[in-house]
Amino acid sequence: MNKKNQIVSITKILIISSIAKILSLVSKIIMTRELGLYSMSIFSLTNPLLLLLLTLSSLSLQNSISAIIAKDYSSRKKVLFNALKLTLALSTILMFVLLLSGEFISYRLIKNPLTLKSIYACLLVIPLTSISSIIKGYFLGIGEIKLITFSQIFEESGRFLLIAVVIFFLPTLNDQDRASLAVYSLAIGELFQIFYMVFYYKNYSLKKLKEFIFSFKQDKHNYKDILNISLPMTCSRLVGSLTYFIEPILFTSILLNQLKIEEITISYGLLTQYALPILLMPSFISVTISNLVISNLGKLIGNNKFLEARKYIRFILLLSFIIGLIISIFFTLFANQITSLIYNNTYGSEIIKKYSLLFSLFYIESPLITCLSILNLSKKALISTVISSIIRILLILLLVKFYQIDGLCLAIIISFYFNVIINLFFLMKFFISKNKRSIIHHQ
Repeated sequence: MNKKNQIVSITKILIISSIAKILSLVSKIIMTRELGLYSMSIFSLTNPLLLLLLTLSSLSLQNSISAIIAKDYSSRKKVLFNALKLTLALSTILMFVLLLSGEFISYRLIKNPLTLKSIYACLLVIPLTSISSIIKGYFLGIGEIKLITFSQIFEESGRFLLIAVVIFFLPTLNDQDRASLAVYSLAIGELFQIFYMVFYYKNYSLKKLKEFIFSFKQDKHNYKDILNISLPMTCSRLVGSLTYFIEPILFTSILLNQLKIEEITISYGLLTQYALPILLMPSFISVTISNLVISNLGKLIGNNKFLEARKYIRFILLLSFIIGLIISIFFTLFANQITSLIYNNTYGSEIIKKYSLLFSLFYIESPLITCLSILNLSKKALISTVISSIIRILLILLLVKFYQIDGLCLAIIISFYFNVIINLFFLMKFFISKNKRSIIHHQ
């Protein structure tokens, strides 16, 4: 596929993705306006815990099975079945643990009792998100990018529907119930997405679905290939998720002597639920590009076309960065107008103005991590994640006490830059090594 065809293909998928993102934006507008600043801030304190649980339950199997299927199409059913068994077992264990430890996390770690209902709402999100990620991994592996993209429209429609219905019929919910509603909307969105992917792919009926499931019976349960890719990537994500989980705990503990718990909660909410969602809102572009990378790059690597693979990766990363830079400049210039349009207020606009340009490099993260996983460099990604996570925690400890929310912003950005630079180093090292082997072979 030449560059012109690549751009045409990416553009078509991005148009469909834009529709999904518009729906996501609409549900976000309704949620933030109707739930209010404090409810969204409570929700923001629960998010790191949810991300940690989803990292453990999904075990990065989406990336693993998509990479394996892209290289070996004949293994698709066995890989899908084994991945589903793994994620369901893990989800069950984590749900039980969360049920027992919810109060301790809310009262002792996060130090905000209003988060308890949101924490228990995560019980529904865990299995649905895990199953959804496995199914998406399967379709990504066989190259059904459009199906995944359309499923995102159904996901956002489900979230929108739940929020609209509950807000209409129960307009007097308190802050903690409103925060838990935001969590439940994630679960409903995943449920809608699962139904779309399963029943609309090749017009599946319940009878066909039953036949498809029972066709797995003769497959051997060999998990080695799946886990060889997923475990190193999971370790990498687990380190990142743990860091994210610790972040609000450290932020609250450090500022507890300077500010009231309500002020700390709102401050953290302004960053994570108002500023960051806008700064990272166009990340669907890089995620879509990453999904395209899986099938194309998997074929190039499978055929040992490393020179073409190197050019392809360079093109993808450069494209992602240019898109990110243009968007970041736009956000810097029109921060007030964007926040006013989305939230009907200017919450988070000052943070966006200060740090938007520094976020332009964030858009290459998803394609970069995807490339590393396909090249079987997930263990290298773990090293970079560990280093950047340690840097992030140290910077939080050093900067938050003096600069409060700005200190947290700087800690996030600086640690991320370290992560990207280290991953780029490993990527270049891989292709330099392949180039040397090619020269030696020809000699």
